[in-house]
Amino acid sequence: MNRDRFTIIAAVNNRRILEGNLLLSPALADGHERNILIKEGFSSASLAYNSAVEEAKDDILVFVHQDVYLPEHWFSNVSRAIQTLEENGIRWGVLGCFGLRRGVEGGLGMVFTTGRGLHGKALHAPEQVDTLDEIVLIFRKSTGLKFDPNLPHFHMYGVDICLQAKSFGMTNYAIPAFCVHNTNQLVKLPAEFYACYSYIKRKWPKDLPIHTSCMTVTHFDAERREKQIKDFIKTALGRMKTPLSRAEDPRTLLATEDWNRLTSARGFRNLGC
Repeated sequence: MNRDRFTIIAAVNNRRILEGNLLLSPALADGHERNILIKEGFSSASLAYNSAVEEAKDDILVFVHQDVYLPEHWFSNVSRAIQTLEENGIRWGVLGCFGLRRGVEGGLGMVFTTGRGLHGKALHAPEQVDTLDEIVLIFRKSTGLKFDPNLPHFHMYGVDICLQAKSFGMTNYAIPAFCVHNTNQLVKLPAEFYACYSYIKRKWPKDLPIHTSCMTVTHFDAERREKQIKDFIKTALGRMKTPLSRAEDPRTLLATEDWNRLTSARGFRNLGC
C-alpha cells in the first residue's frame, strides 16, 4: 500500500456533472498521477464507498461528491494538514473541508456552495470538529475505518464515519482546503434524509445532540420538527422558493481575485500543540 499517495473516490449518478465539476478540477490536472475510482449503480453512499475502500491501493482516501470542484493547490494543502497533525502526534480520524463543532457558529472551513455562497470560518490550520459535511471526507485506509453498510441512501454517512472514528479514539478535523460545491440547492430536505437522521439517532444515542451541517440531531427532534412544519406551511401556501441550479461551469462562480485569495497555498501555520 502506498502511504503517501491519494485515491479519489466518487459515487456517481450523472457522468455529465462529474465531467463538468470534479474531473474539471485543476487539482486533478496538476501533473501528479492520481488514482480515481468512480462508483456507479449503488443504492447507498456507504456501499459505494466501501467497495472503493476494498479496491484502493493507496492509504489516503478522498471521498468527494461528483459536483465538487477542487482548485489548484488543493492536494498540497491537504498534505500540509496531514503533516501538521502527524508532526504533532495527533491520531486523526477523518478530515474534511467543512465541519461542525458544538459551540461554534457557522461551521469551520471556508467553502462555496450554490445558494449559500461563501460560508464557514477560513482556517489556517486544522481545527477539531464533531462532524464533517459529506462534500469531502478523507481518512487513511490503514485506520480500518469503513462506512456503515446498513445506513441507507446518501445522507449523513459523514456524520456516522466521524462518530465511528471518535469511538476508536481518533479526532476529526476541518482543514484549510477550500473547494466549491456546485450543487442544485435543496429547499426541502427529502424523506431519505429523515430516514438517515432517524438511523443516526438510534445508532448514537449517547452522542446526542449531534451537530451536523443540515441540522442538529437531538433526543426530542426540536430542529427537525421545526423544519418539517415550516416546509409544510410554505408548500401549502405556495411560498416554497425556487431552488438555484448548479452553474454550467464552476469556474464562473468566483471572481479571479477570490480564487487567488482562497486557493493560495500560502498562509498555512502549524498547530500550537
